[in-house]
Amino acid sequence: MLTGKVLRNRYRILQFLGGGAFGETYLAEDLDLPNHPKFVVKQLKPKISQAEVLQVARRLFENEARYLYQLGNLSPQIPKLLAHFEENGEFYLVQEFVDGDDLSAEIIPGKKWSEQAVILLLQEILEVLVIVHQQNIIHRDIKPKNLMRRKEDGKIVLIDFGAVKEVKGLGVDTQGQVTSTIVIGSNGYMPNEQANSKPKLASDIYAVGIIGIQALLGKLPQEFQEDPKTGEIIWQTEVNVSKKLANILNKMVNYHFSQRYQSADEALQALKSVSSKPLSFLPFTVQKLGSTKKILIYSCLGVIVFISLGSILINSANRPKAVPSNNTLNNVDINISTQTLPDVKLVCPETTLPSLDNKKYWVVGRTRYYDLPENKFTGKGILTLPNNQYKGWDRYDGEIKNNKFNGCGTYTFANGNSYVGQFENGFYQGKGKLVCKNGQEFIGNFRKGFFDGEGIFISNKGLRKGGVWEDGKLKGGENITVSCDAIY
Repeated sequence: MLTGKVLRNRYRILQFLGGGAFGETYLAEDLDLPNHPKFVVKQLKPKISQAEVLQVARRLFENEARYLYQLGNLSPQIPKLLAHFEENGEFYLVQEFVDGDDLSAEIIPGKKWSEQAVILLLQEILEVLVIVHQQNIIHRDIKPKNLMRRKEDGKIVLIDFGAVKEVKGLGVDTQGQVTSTIVIGSNGYMPNEQANSKPKLASDIYAVGIIGIQALLGKLPQEFQEDPKTGEIIWQTEVNVSKKLANILNKMVNYHFSQRYQSADEALQALKSVSSKPLSFLPFTVQKLGSTKKILIYSCLGVIVFISLGSILINSANRPKAVPSNNTLNNVDINISTQTLPDVKLVCPETTLPSLDNKKYWVVGRTRYYDLPENKFTGKGILTLPNNQYKGWDRYDGEIKNNKFNGCGTYTFANGNSYVGQFENGFYQGKGKLVCKNGQEFIGNFRKGFFDGEGIFISNKGLRKGGVWEDGKLKGGENITVSCDAIY
C-alpha cells in the first residue's frame, strides 16, 4: 500500500481506491499546485523483475502513456494524462480525477431499463468511443465499471484503457522469451476473437451491445442464454423492444466480428435512426403563430413533458427570426395596462426548494431520483437531468405518478426559467406560474402545456396583459410576441 507516501516529491497518496491482479489505483494530491488538486495515480507492476521483462514493460508503458495523452487531449470525456514515470522499478500514471459513479451503480441486476433509456445510454457510450476508434485504438475493456457518470455534468467518461494491464501480465517462457500471460478484457463483455488475443474495433462494439442488453434484461452477462450451435445470445424472448433496436443490438453482439458494426461511428449512426432525441429541456419562447406546434422536449422512462407554449426553440440554429413591433411585450417600456385583469389564484404553493448537497439519489439513464424509494416511480420526490447547453441541471420537485409529473410541482430549468403549479400526465395542466429569468411572468391556466384559459402576462417593464388565452394566444388581443429570452 502506498497510502501516505509522496511520489516524485510531488504526488502525495491520500487513499486507496481499488486494485486487483494488475495493479492498484490511488487518490492523490499535487503538492506543487495551489489548493493541492486531486488526481488519480495508477501503479502498474510487472510480475517478474528480470531485465528483459522490465525492458518490454517499459516499452508497453510508454506506448500506453502516449495513447492516453493523445486521447485525453481529444475529448473531455477521456481523463487527461498528466504525468507518467518510473520509480524504484515500478510504473506510475497520473491522470485527471473523475468525480462520479461508474455505471454499475445504474445498471443493477433486477432493474430493467426502458427502450428509450437504453438507446440514450448506448449513444452516450458510443459518442465517446467514436473518438477512440477514430485514432484506430481499441479500448479492450469496456464494461459498466469503466464508464463513469461525471457528477458535474452527467456525461459519461471512459476510463481504464485495457492495454495498461499487459504490463502486469508479462512473463518469461522456458526459452527465455518475454510473453504476455493474460488476455485483456472482462468475462461477459469480451467476444471470441478478443479471448483469442485478436481484438478488433468491432470487439469494443460487442461490449457496448452487451451493456445494452444487460440494462434491458436487468441481468448480468454471465446469466445470458446462448444458442449452443451458433454461440449467439438469446435475449429477445425476455423483453419487448422494437424490431429496429433488436436488430441493432443483435448486430452489435454477433458472434463473428465481421458481421458486427465495424466502428463506433457506424453503430452510433444506426442508433440515431431509432432515437427520439432531443431528450433534454431547453429554454422556451412563446410566439403567436398561424398554427401552434407541440414539440416533445423531454422523455425518460415514461416521464413526458410538453411545453408547447406556441413554439419552442430547440436550438439557436432553428430559432425563428422575430420581427420587432410596437406591440412586442418583451423588454419594452409601456405604461401598465388599465384593463381589468382576471383574478387568478394558484392552487399549488410556492416553496423554497431544498438543497441537494449530500442528498442521496439513485439513477436511471441520466436522471437522478431523490426522496423516492429505489425503482419506485410514484410519490413525492425530486428529479434532475443534465442540461448540457447550459452546463447545469434541470430539476423537478413535486408529485409523481406512474413516472410522470402529476399533481403539484416546480420545474426549474438550468438557465433560470421555472414553472410552479399543477401537472397532469407530464404536461403543465391546471393553474400555474411561469417565471422567466429576465423577470417576466405568466400566471394563469395551462392546458397540455399551452397558456389556455384566464391568465395574466407581466413583462419585465411592468406591462400587464390579461384575459382569456387559447392555445398560447390571447383571444381578441393584439398580435403579440412573448419571450422568456430576449432575442430581439
